[in-house]
Amino acid sequence: MDLPVPTTIDDLDPDWLTEALRGSELAGDAAVTEFECEQIGIGLGVLALLYRLTLVYEPAGAGPETLVVKIGSTHPPTREVVAGYRFYEREVAFYRDVADRVSLTTPVCAHAAFNPAGGDFVIVMEDVGGLRSVSQLDGCSLEDARAVLGHLARHHAGWWLNDDLLTIDTLQTTAEPPYPEFNRQQAMQGWPRCQEILGDRMPPQVHDLGSAFSEVGPALLVEAADRPWTFNHGDLRLDNLFFDDEGGMTVLDWQIGFRTYGANDLGYFLSQSLRIDDRREHEEGLVRGYHDALLAGGVEDYPFDELWEDYRRAILFCFNYPMTAAGQLDISDERSLALVTSMMDRSVAAITDLDAIELRPG
Repeated sequence: MDLPVPTTIDDLDPDWLTEALRGSELAGDAAVTEFECEQIGIGLGVLALLYRLTLVYEPAGAGPETLVVKIGSTHPPTREVVAGYRFYEREVAFYRDVADRVSLTTPVCAHAAFNPAGGDFVIVMEDVGGLRSVSQLDGCSLEDARAVLGHLARHHAGWWLNDDLLTIDTLQTTAEPPYPEFNRQQAMQGWPRCQEILGDRMPPQVHDLGSAFSEVGPALLVEAADRPWTFNHGDLRLDNLFFDDEGGMTVLDWQIGFRTYGANDLGYFLSQSLRIDDRREHEEGLVRGYHDALLAGGVEDYPFDELWEDYRRAILFCFNYPMTAAGQLDISDERSLALVTSMMDRSVAAITDLDAIELRPG
């Protein structure tokens, strides 16, 4: 039975959930008889909507007490960004075809579907809310940061110049159409609103970068194709990570995955998920730890100086994230605005500290 892809959470009913869970490792052949629903993650992510379902089964207790359902945003400008980058389609493809091939732990997925006609998607997955989470606004501890980068380096090393990655058609390079041209359009559309909201938080040289990002961003995406590539998560930030007591880490939000240089994930995580003072104090040591783990994972011919320049280049491109969020996404709730403001402040500080503008193309 082909299940319809919901456009809103009101489209779900017990019969739909029963079919979505049928045969999965989460609930097997149990029937959902009733459920309650609450929206979660408000202000944590801005590309989609998340709901926690509390379920009743027949037979009783035959499945997990709670599940998480992820569906498309109802904010038109957000949907425009999502469609341009194929984010929903790519996350569905990840859970269907790729999740069991990565070393990073991901939530167990019972059902994932994308409707190309309307652009809607749905993912029904394990609820990992019982694991430890840390607010991105508070910032990552040094201990957690080291753990994150250890897991990340092992993941990157496993896919480093690995031809198997070429068989995953939803993991294109950042240089392939439509990404550079869409990034250009996105910067042109989003920069005016970003200036209005966050312009006073940028020194002149960063403001000039933003004004030119419709050229700088696409050029950086094309340049990235010449760097040693691996499997990038693309949105590796603290709000998307959950930790257990044994040093394990579960990673959510796989819609932005690309085949590009590993420093893209590294730079995004360190510049967006650490407090500015912590990044400044521990940055080089953390990057060296990531590099050591890459080498231990079998990566060759990639000296630290080359990684450091790639890291600085990634820091420069990471300006794209808070600029896009402020310029085009739905940041109407207090937490989303605080998150995007923090992301911009941290991005500006990293770009300035590392003189990353020196690597501006052209």
